[in-house]
Order: sequence, then structure tokens, then C-alpha cells
Amino acid sequence: MKQLTINKMQDIRIFAKRKSSVNGQWSNVNGSSGFTLVEMIIYIAFFAMLSVLAINATIMVMKSFYTLRINQSISQSATTALERMSREIRNAYNIDTANSTLGTSPGRLTLMTKDDLGALTTVEFYNTAGNQVNMKVGGVDQGSLMTKTVTATNLVFHSMNNGTATTTNSKAVKIEMTLTDNRSGISKTVKYYDTIVLRGSMH
Repeated sequence: MKQLTINKMQDIRIFAKRKSSVNGQWSNVNGSSGFTLVEMIIYIAFFAMLSVLAINATIMVMKSFYTLRINQSISQSATTALERMSREIRNAYNIDTANSTLGTSPGRLTLMTKDDLGALTTVEFYNTAGNQVNMKVGGVDQGSLMTKTVTATNLVFHSMNNGTATTTNSKAVKIEMTLTDNRSGISKTVKYYDTIVLRGSMH
């Protein structure tokens, strides 16, 4: 009777175990195979840290992208506006001071010049209500000289005269221009200066 009881207990212990189909080792049926609370906390903290790093990297990439676009827009606008103003000032023979706003912003510069056929005409540069530098030829608006995202927060024209009793009086225009671009919370402002001498002739 005692031997039978021992055999039954052994059978029960053998039945309570099963062989793992993965690694061939004996494992207890009642043994737990999930994550512990500490392991779960470690994994959650690890993935949270990875998420923060990924978000920060994305923000840095986007900031670099917008900064590059802003620099390009300001540089392109400044080049287009200053080159056109410089060319027209250089070809002009006089400044129409009565129709110009000099020494203050927003400025307006009206030049007395000639068209391609040699006829007398005027060329104007001025700041619009939207802070865009626009151009008029013969009173006809030619549109903005800048990209839409760039604004001229300061535009000043100065009339300069150089000459004495023994030398020919020459006129020049000094330009002060401040351009700003602001997008997605990133802003940049650049100041530009240029001085151009009028070389045109009325005759």
C-alpha cells in the first residue's frame, strides 16, 4: 500500500511537467513566462527615451530646412531688388525729389530716365502697405522685386551730391534696406546698404 502511494505521487509529479517544444528542456506547467513589472518599466522608459530622441532629431531637421529656405529667400530678394535699383539709378540722369520720399522709411525714389527708345520717362521704387519693394515704369506698376515671404521692414533712400565750383556736380543715391523672413517660428533679419552714382544724361 505504501509502495502504491509513492508510485502515484511520482506519476503526479511526472504529469505536472511537460517537455518544451522549443529548447527540449523540462519546464513546469505552472511556471510564468511573461515580463516582470521591473522589466516593463525598463522597456517603457527605453522606448520613451527613443521617442524623445526621434522627435528632437525631427525638430532639428525641420529647423535646419526652414533656416536654409529663409536664407535663400532673403538672399534672392536682396539680389533682385538691389541689382534692379542699382541699374535704374545708374542709368538715370536726375532724381525727381518732388515725387520722392527721401531720408525716411517707407521711402520712395522717383528717377528721371529714358526708356529703350530714348524717350524720357520715370522709374519709381517704393514700399507697399505689405512691405514689398515694388517698381513702376512710366507710372505702370511692374510688381514686387521680392519673394512673397520676405518683407522690407525698412527702406530709406538718401540723395547725395558731390561737387565743387571747379568740378562737375554728381548725384548719387544711398540705399538702406532691411529684409525679414519669418516662417514656422523661425525669423531672420538682414540689413543691406548700397550707394550708386547717377551716370545717365538727359541729352
